[in-house]
Amino acid sequence: MQRIFSFYYFVYFVAMAATQPFVTLYLNGKGISSTEIGLLLAVGSGAGIVAQPVLGYVNDLAHDSRRILLLSVILSPIMFAGYGLSHKFWPLFAVSVLLATAQSAAPIMDALAVQEGTRSGFSYGQIRLWGALSFALTTMVAGYVYNIVGTSSFFLVYGALSIVLAWTTFYLPRSAALSRPQENLFRGIWNVLSNRSLIFFIAICFVLSTSISINFSFLPLYYKDLHYPMGWVGLNFTVAALVEVPFFYLSGKILTRVGPMRVVILASILYTAKYIIMAFAPGAVAVIVIQVLDGTAYALYWSTGVQLVAALAPPRRTATAQTLYGAIAGSLSNIVGSSVGGLLLQHLGPSNLYFVTAGIGTLSLIGFLIFTRWGLHKTASCSPSI
Repeated sequence: MQRIFSFYYFVYFVAMAATQPFVTLYLNGKGISSTEIGLLLAVGSGAGIVAQPVLGYVNDLAHDSRRILLLSVILSPIMFAGYGLSHKFWPLFAVSVLLATAQSAAPIMDALAVQEGTRSGFSYGQIRLWGALSFALTTMVAGYVYNIVGTSSFFLVYGALSIVLAWTTFYLPRSAALSRPQENLFRGIWNVLSNRSLIFFIAICFVLSTSISINFSFLPLYYKDLHYPMGWVGLNFTVAALVEVPFFYLSGKILTRVGPMRVVILASILYTAKYIIMAFAPGAVAVIVIQVLDGTAYALYWSTGVQLVAALAPPRRTATAQTLYGAIAGSLSNIVGSSVGGLLLQHLGPSNLYFVTAGIGTLSLIGFLIFTRWGLHKTASCSPSI
């Protein structure tokens, strides 16, 4: 079963690497301003805030979460193709909402992976590393290919890969809840929201993820504004993703030996250091090199975050907690990061954009330090509650 999960993550992140890092360049090439691009990315994330917790609750009631994943895989490329149909802001606005809604099932896959890993004896990091590896390999090629043939070809790539994902979904394990919860939708979500340690942790992750969103969304435009070689854009994501691979593999051992909060504190330090260096515009080669910090930080932060959310979740509410985590630390942070990042880039320039991003990273570091003193005793075990 570990091989099926690994293959799913491998293909899923090939699809993400072939599309997501280049959406801003594609939209910019259609005449959309950086401010409008930020708003388009932000509104899509807003749809995810609503859709993700609802899908998580439905999943916790479902007899087979593969149905939700399959529906997401089928609808996502259809919605993504909508970006190619218009040069106007408002139609693209609608596409962003529909695409984000279709893609909102992603945290359910993480919940399923953590649950099956506990049952079968493998860690989340051991399968997630295949996503990092495929992301690295894909971005290494995609940046050069799109520089030659244009980014519009990524619609066909995404569609073809989605067919492979749909086929793989049928081989994932059926994951009915151990016992069906009896409360309604709002009571179920409220039971998760009333967990103060969980919500505080997710709130801090939201701050750090906002800085990550700014970097991910606007790094290609950072390159463009500083007149760095555009063919090198993909190498930044490649270096980061290659570094993620060994750290995802070792994340379980690191988490056990060092402790979860020390791991996320280290991740926030590495992210902040990277943003400070980038604020000084050190040159294209140096920017590529410091993506080592990004890859290390992301692998440690994300693998630990998923495990901690699972450990903090109320019994039989793992998927609800994971999708709430995805909605706030993922979708909401993308709203803030995309909208604020676009405005900062347009009015302050690329260097000041990263000075502000470094400040956001520092705030997350402070938050994790506070949480360590206040809530570490509640997160000592990283065994998910299922």
